[in-house]
Amino acid sequence: MARTIQDAPQFVDAKRLKPLWMRAINGLGRIFASKHSRFGASDFWPKAIAKASRQQTAAPGTQVISEPPAHLKEALGQLTRAVDTEGELNWIGRIAALDDTLRMAATGLGVEAMHARHPELAETKISDPIFILGLPRTGTTALHHLLAADPANRTIPYWESFDPVPPPDGASDRRSEKLEKMLKQLDSLVPEVQAIHPMTADLPEECVAFFMNIFRTLQFDIQYKIPGYVDWLLKQDARVAYADYRRQLQLIASARPLGKRFVLKDPTHLLHQEAILDLFPDAKFIFIHRAPEQSISSICSLYAYTRAIFVDHVAPQSIGQEIMSGYWADALDGAFEGHRARLAPERIIDVRQADLVANPLDIAERIYSAFSMDWDAVARAGLGAHLRAQAATPRARHEHSLAGFGLREETVRERFKTYCERFDV
Repeated sequence: MARTIQDAPQFVDAKRLKPLWMRAINGLGRIFASKHSRFGASDFWPKAIAKASRQQTAAPGTQVISEPPAHLKEALGQLTRAVDTEGELNWIGRIAALDDTLRMAATGLGVEAMHARHPELAETKISDPIFILGLPRTGTTALHHLLAADPANRTIPYWESFDPVPPPDGASDRRSEKLEKMLKQLDSLVPEVQAIHPMTADLPEECVAFFMNIFRTLQFDIQYKIPGYVDWLLKQDARVAYADYRRQLQLIASARPLGKRFVLKDPTHLLHQEAILDLFPDAKFIFIHRAPEQSISSICSLYAYTRAIFVDHVAPQSIGQEIMSGYWADALDGAFEGHRARLAPERIIDVRQADLVANPLDIAERIYSAFSMDWDAVARAGLGAHLRAQAATPRARHEHSLAGFGLREETVRERFKTYCERFDV
């Protein structure tokens, strides 16, 4: 069955997005909510361990982690408590959150078990990775997909970050199939999300799923309004999360050694450059820049549509205030204050989104030159073929405006004045 593609108009209200069948299920769910309203962390690990054990029973020398690492338990506890007390999930949202969190717990345990069985994985090198940085909605995905068209650049299809644990020897690999099924379910709930961030199991995807597997990512804040979890996460040592992230990269690099270098992308990398440099000391960085009045309204729309999957009410003006007063603006400030001083000029390049749109091959050639990468016939052919395919593929429209989220252009530009002047956006 073909995936649903639908325009995403200016967000107005979560309830209007939901078809009648969803409203009916959520209404029935409210009747039973008093008996089934909690989902604390204490219920997860026994079920997750049992699930991980079932998934690995065919593996020779099976070793299931019976006691989850303390930092995983702590992160899951913080997340589930925040969703319980602050999330205000509707019935479908609660079922989705329960199922998804149990799956991630089992995946995290699977990664731990693989490393316990194969300690040599810790020696797998992740050399010269390239990180694409920028606010969400600045063209990072377009650049990531463009660079992925060169086989020398090792990117990560969504199915591989969704579940980095390879199947046991002799078993069929159904990870892509399982993810595609889940994405079709997402389309049935809010098909407009595909217009904002197109997803398929096989497309290169950002690193967010790796961090979800260990319950330490601001992606959960995009899905649920959980300020308590966000406050906790922002106070944590990001190197804990990035150490687990590296372990997952080592696992997939060992299972499928491809390309010369990883090209990695996740908007939340912007907040954690210091941890990246500590865990990946030879990393290189591409910073992409876009006029903030364009990216901020698109970020607001992303938050609104995503949260609308899980709750009945999303207030657009509240989203606008939250984004402008939250961590994204501070992250952008911090990105250009201290961290860049640690980088030699040949390890960093700045790209404007407008230039990427106008001349993508020229921008790619600049990046290759800056990082001393081979801009050869294979790279040029791959990137060219990708651009031709993109031009021939219809795209759903994503409509958004600052006014729709209670914001004014002059206010946004004033907040980012120094940034706009520095990068001429």
